[in-house]
Amino acid sequence: MNLSLDIFLAIRSGIATIPGDISNDAVGAYAPKIEDIYAPETHAAALDPATPIVVGSRGTGKSFWSGVLGQDETREAAARAYPKLGLEHVKVQFGFTGVGGPDGVSADALNSIVGLNPSRDVAKAFWWATILRAAAFTAGETTPKLSDFIQLGLDWEARENLLSKHEQRLRSEKKTLIVVYDALDTVATSWPRRRLLTEALAEVAWAMRAYRCIKLKLFLRPDQIDDEGLQFVELPKLRTGAVRLTWSATDLYGLIFSRLMLNPEVTANQAFKKLLRSRNLAEGDRDAILARRWSLSHKIDDQRRVMEVLAGSYMADGPYGFKKGRTYDWPVTHLADAYDEVTPRSFLGLMVAAAKYGAAPPDRVVTPDGIRHGLREASKTRVDQLHQDFPWIKGVLAPLAGLLLPQDENEVFKAWRHTQTIQHLVADADANKYLPPFPVEGRNSEGDLFEALKRIGVMFRRKDDRIDMPDLFRVAAKLLKKGGMAPV
Repeated sequence: MNLSLDIFLAIRSGIATIPGDISNDAVGAYAPKIEDIYAPETHAAALDPATPIVVGSRGTGKSFWSGVLGQDETREAAARAYPKLGLEHVKVQFGFTGVGGPDGVSADALNSIVGLNPSRDVAKAFWWATILRAAAFTAGETTPKLSDFIQLGLDWEARENLLSKHEQRLRSEKKTLIVVYDALDTVATSWPRRRLLTEALAEVAWAMRAYRCIKLKLFLRPDQIDDEGLQFVELPKLRTGAVRLTWSATDLYGLIFSRLMLNPEVTANQAFKKLLRSRNLAEGDRDAILARRWSLSHKIDDQRRVMEVLAGSYMADGPYGFKKGRTYDWPVTHLADAYDEVTPRSFLGLMVAAAKYGAAPPDRVVTPDGIRHGLREASKTRVDQLHQDFPWIKGVLAPLAGLLLPQDENEVFKAWRHTQTIQHLVADADANKYLPPFPVEGRNSEGDLFEALKRIGVMFRRKDDRIDMPDLFRVAAKLLKKGGMAPV
């Protein structure tokens, strides 16, 4: 069955209207909606009540899954997606969200209770108070104030007595309370304070192993949990049990195909169904997609067949087009950071930009040039997103513009020295009260800056010791690469 131009145009329009850069909060107006849920099989462990620490970079889904757990309707959908987790027997409250509002616990609340130079006991008391308040909510107490529980948090005997009563109540109800902590990178703007608060929370999370029906779930960035300055003795055990949110190529293609399958735009939806029928592939409804029973959620061969219809087989036409790579593999390869991780935001952003690029082709939905343009757009967006977490990032990439990669470290460091990058960075971080990239006081050389970029996946060393940068960041940062794609 041959597909008409109208079908390609409708699918192209459907992809172009997919929100490519939605940023979720755990609570409030930007909390996830049920129609947004796509549930990769590997994310089941992250939602497991028995998993205390979930690690993920920006855009991998930390706040998304926090918000899914925190709402009854979306949690019920997650229970259908992951039926073995018992999420239908779970109650969820938030211990920290980074934003305020009726359901949130903000950094302002933390700072008002925990002073500028708190003791470890005061820091721990705050986290204990968040657990006690969450338990009070599940007992039906009306709007308990966080500050009311601080003294209880300091009194271990009274605290354990109250937690034991809540434990017994939850057991009798056959329920488990999960206290969720999101946006934990916002707890402080200095390394000593962030370490103190992170260590205190880790210590409390470790102590909560004593309770079967009250669980903590911490969503953390890798640089926070892997900070070598953290001293809590049991932290290595918590790290070992942590689950990392990652997205495989299969997950990413399953995500975009599900968006097309469930697209509210009728013309695009019907056109995609015709494409599937033309290749003898089954359609998928919301429940089948949620439970990963739809073949395009998990079968690579079926996904490849659909992508070949959408974009052609290779990133160039003609008999030697295969040398430029397959259209199925190319986006994921070029969107990976130094840890080979790709975020759904970057992937959707690339595909959406590709669908908006240039004149619509007559025999496909997107072109190789459109996909390359999509990488440029995704690269710019990714650096902008990274800037929200690391406000210093653009200032350290700018002096490297025009540099040819891979490159000897001396040339990279020379570019930073020539522009006094580190001096400007330190002064700006101090003036604007954000966390600088140097976790150890007095260690702020060009080599330390490279190590900071390496930790967050922006740079890496090749086997010959030269410094390189993934295309995801290189293109927007305007660095050059022999044989590589030209920057923005």
